[in-house]
Amino acid sequence: MRYAYLVVFILSVTVIFTVSCTKLYKADKIDLKIYSPDDSALFYNGRKTRSLKVVSKDGVTLYHKTYEQAVPTPDYIPSDIYSMMNYAGEHLLKCSRFTVKDHELVKGYGILQDGLNDCFVLDMAQQLTAGYGDVPDRRLILLSTASELMRKYGREKLYHAFLETAYMQSDIWGIQTAANQYFGKGIDACEPSEKLWLMSAMTLGFLPEEHRDDFYNRMAVFAGEMVKRGKQGYDQPYLNIDYDTPKDVYEYPEYTSLVLSEMEDRGIAPVDELTIRTGISIESMQAAQDAISERREKLPEGAAALMAVVNFEDGTIEAMAATDKFRYRTMQMKRQIGSTFKPMVYLTAFSNGFTPNELIVDKQYTYGNYGRTYTPANFEDFYMGTIPLRKGLVFSLNNATIRLAKITGLKKVADTAENMGMEYDIKPYLSMPLGVFPLTALNLAKVYGTLGAYGVRKDTGFIMDVTKADGEPFFYGKKADERVVPESAAFQVLHIMRDVARIGTAKYSGLIKGSAAKTGTTDEYKDAWTASVFPPYAAVAWVGYDDNRSMGENGTGGGFAAPIIAAFQRRILNGEAKIDFQVPKGVVLKNVDTYRGFVIGKGCNSRYGYSEAFSADNIPADCVVSRVEPPDAP
Repeated sequence: MRYAYLVVFILSVTVIFTVSCTKLYKADKIDLKIYSPDDSALFYNGRKTRSLKVVSKDGVTLYHKTYEQAVPTPDYIPSDIYSMMNYAGEHLLKCSRFTVKDHELVKGYGILQDGLNDCFVLDMAQQLTAGYGDVPDRRLILLSTASELMRKYGREKLYHAFLETAYMQSDIWGIQTAANQYFGKGIDACEPSEKLWLMSAMTLGFLPEEHRDDFYNRMAVFAGEMVKRGKQGYDQPYLNIDYDTPKDVYEYPEYTSLVLSEMEDRGIAPVDELTIRTGISIESMQAAQDAISERREKLPEGAAALMAVVNFEDGTIEAMAATDKFRYRTMQMKRQIGSTFKPMVYLTAFSNGFTPNELIVDKQYTYGNYGRTYTPANFEDFYMGTIPLRKGLVFSLNNATIRLAKITGLKKVADTAENMGMEYDIKPYLSMPLGVFPLTALNLAKVYGTLGAYGVRKDTGFIMDVTKADGEPFFYGKKADERVVPESAAFQVLHIMRDVARIGTAKYSGLIKGSAAKTGTTDEYKDAWTASVFPPYAAVAWVGYDDNRSMGENGTGGGFAAPIIAAFQRRILNGEAKIDFQVPKGVVLKNVDTYRGFVIGKGCNSRYGYSEAFSADNIPADCVVSRVEPPDAP
């Protein structure tokens, strides 16, 4: 009886153990359906070619870099490519292929083993299951995913997807892109030797120049396998195969770096095949540099010189040059601008109703100035007495100009200068009209560019426009043009400045007839400036010593700086004998008496007259002498 109880007990324990094991087995078997990753990403190629080409205004490629190449892979891929992939996937590449141990792992899951020894298939499954890294059954999920990919798509479709995005070195993605770049043809047109080359590059991850022997050994292995499989054309030795690698262009780095820097400032990233057309002209750059070289022997020994040129019609910087360090000198070095500021005074006056023919007294004035007195002097203590306003600008008369600025409003003048683009916190001091503050040459050239554009301020830079591969414009953060002063006032100032080169402070400089110009010479002849407008250019030249010492009494803007611009004009304007400015609508030209300033008409003839520009809504009456202030004003 005791033995009967023992048998019953043993049988009970066995049943319980068996049931428990069965439950445990069922509990351990995972539901692979919950680990079915979305495989659509394998068949989506979001890559596209990203490149940047920078071209000068005169058609020179300054920079060309391909950051990434990718073109669609054709539906048809030669079968021998697939054969080489199959061989490489199962024999050459390293991956965790299906093992004996995996047989036990996949039991009961219906996982087919086809493709589980192919590293290409396993790699694609690996991509899809990367998010399951912490799951204990990661290996089972991987094998299941690989098997499902084979069942769902088949080997060739998976291979095609892999070839679409395969990295082929040199920032090239995809077998078709590689065939185009390296051999100048599509994959379907490649010779057997070129296919061997492409597959070797894809499976090794480097080009022949890195490890020549290894590369050509891999090609030989592929060729031998293709011969075994009966593929035609693979029984020849393949050595020294010619291929083209992408070649970046980086010409004129001193100019190109400026464009790339502006790109970064404006937030332009190479997200497409972009072409940047710049305002930089190699011809103009060379002309500016040659102009400085030509005049250098006429300058004091050791003096530096520079030139900055903007094209105000298209709103670009076209040329910069210097005796040395042109980037620093034109864009960073700041020097007092002297009388090149004076046009801002007259521009403000004409914008506020004054006319160029009104009379002002040019004499030495004394002003109260915060408990002190301020008594400015004219150059060489030369005073012209009662004159039309235009002569104050033509002959750069300090006292007439300061007087006009005070009457017009010093704050208004400062505001005009800043609106025109002067990058300085200009204070409305009595000395302000004499340009006692510093600017860079490029900033001053941009200001005169606004004047040349008849008062329209442009977001002037090196970049003219940006287009995509299809020719469509690529929009970026460039500000819209803005009118900052009346068109008529800007033209009136330019009309007067033409006499600076004809009879004024730049008379003997060689500037082409009709050029609008303004010279500037700072105290003790430390800085010699000239700014000139001759459509479509606004050019600024400067000469001086780095240590701010005097250049001597000959160191004037008209004597040193203006001839540099004249030399540039001769090189760039193709022999033009005269500069013309188009008279805008709303401007009327009238004959005016040279000395008394009245408009010549019936009853008031004059032996000495000139053509003056007036705003159509502010034309003085004939024969009337008009003054800025009463003749007895203190």
